[in-house]
Amino acid sequence: MSNDNDIRLMPKAVQDFEELRHGGYVYVDKTDMVWKIANGEKYNFLSRPRRFGKSLLVSTLHYYFDGRDDLFQGLKIMDMEKEWPKRQVFHFDFSGCECADDLSSYLNFTLAKYEEEYGREAAAKTNKDRFLSLIQRGNDKYGKPVAVLVDEYDTPLQHTLYDKDEHEEVCDIYRSFFPALKTGGKYVKCLFITGITKFTQLSLFSTLNNISIIGSWPEYSTVCGITREEMTSNFRPELERMEEKNEWNLETTLDELCKMYDGYHFAAASMGVYNPYSVINALSRSEITNYWISSGATSMVSEMLQHVNVSAEDMEQCVIDKDALEMNDVSLDQPELFLYQAGYLTIKDFDGDFYTLGIPNNEVRTSFFKMVLPNAVGKMEYEVNSSIKNIKSALKVGDVEGAMDYLQQLVSETPYAKKGDKEREDRYRFIVKNALFLCGCQMEEEKQMATGQIDLVAHFRNIIMVMELKLDNNKGIGGAEKQLMDRNYVSAFSAEKKEVYAIAISFACGGDRSGISSKSVKRIK
Repeated sequence: MSNDNDIRLMPKAVQDFEELRHGGYVYVDKTDMVWKIANGEKYNFLSRPRRFGKSLLVSTLHYYFDGRDDLFQGLKIMDMEKEWPKRQVFHFDFSGCECADDLSSYLNFTLAKYEEEYGREAAAKTNKDRFLSLIQRGNDKYGKPVAVLVDEYDTPLQHTLYDKDEHEEVCDIYRSFFPALKTGGKYVKCLFITGITKFTQLSLFSTLNNISIIGSWPEYSTVCGITREEMTSNFRPELERMEEKNEWNLETTLDELCKMYDGYHFAAASMGVYNPYSVINALSRSEITNYWISSGATSMVSEMLQHVNVSAEDMEQCVIDKDALEMNDVSLDQPELFLYQAGYLTIKDFDGDFYTLGIPNNEVRTSFFKMVLPNAVGKMEYEVNSSIKNIKSALKVGDVEGAMDYLQQLVSETPYAKKGDKEREDRYRFIVKNALFLCGCQMEEEKQMATGQIDLVAHFRNIIMVMELKLDNNKGIGGAEKQLMDRNYVSAFSAEKKEVYAIAISFACGGDRSGISSKSVKRIK
């Protein structure tokens, strides 16, 4: 088993490949895919959520193109690359640019830095001409086409998305810069661009009309992220330490990590990956909690939700056209595309023409529904947080009746869903399910039994709540109670060493606002 002497350096905030290798940090070897990217298509774009290791990948490519074979000893790439030629690398990182002025200043500064080595042509007045001149001179110096690496290109585009004039100014700056890559295409070995979102209206994509969107290619589905096999083979000491701390076995440890951080799929029928930032932090601290969320990964989504009415219940099973997912850019008319690219939705299924998207794991679910639940129930965030705290506190002491009272208060005055009865019932079930989830319950929905289908089952420490939900114009509270008893839903949990409650809930469905009209709580076991 592990001990304190086994503690290793974990790359929680390391984005430079040289620092990682010289510092002795644990490294999950992705260099076989690095080589394939570097020696594959000329123009490449990779979209991945924040904190998924894009910057480290860009840095790894930088040192590869720089011919730094000393940093790659013992890694997969050594079986693939034998020559290690040195090329000029032009590396741009736009992560610190939040507006047009930031972008303009950064481009001028970075181009000037490279011009210190190559000089500046007097006739090169525009950023396009300056960059083209540098590309040509870089090619001439080493006698080999250059590499161009662009990290987080979309940062200024995201920050200005809701300021039309500022956003267009950012686009204009890019339109006056990126065409150099087409004009000087014969001098370019590889262009690699990363970002979270794809903005196709830029000349970045329209000018380079043959750019490869490799983020959806199965062979690169795991280039950012950590697979289950990679976790078990690279982090065994950390897994053992987590086992010891929590008194788990290996299977339980992996299952808990899976529920919290796994579930991302970036291509049809691809292997799932874990959020690397969260996994590394969890293994480093031997504690499973929300890491990615606390890192600020929700800020852009929070802003979007202020401008776009997202039907949160639809995010559980969102169907989107294949071409829209793979090719379209960010649009206010398709918030699900933005949520997919930001990591709040992922691929759950594919039928050849359409993708089905859903929430990847509990870490994301917690964050997402903390943001959307206030809108769903028509209350302020502090009111929702207070209700969730009260429900959770009541459940901790076994006061299920009290917890349901607080739930009723939370759902009271929920904005009326002007849809059919089925859609209304689904919406209210969605609200109840996710409110209880935020209280720490493990939720089962539409659980199948021989006698029927249970609407919701909530598992909380030493309590199980078997729940049937009805609209008051569709049998109401009496119908919900009768169905629970007649079909003996609670029998499925007779062997559990927990208190079991049968809970019937009826929702009002008239007027402008609605909520739980009545409830019944019966302890069965």
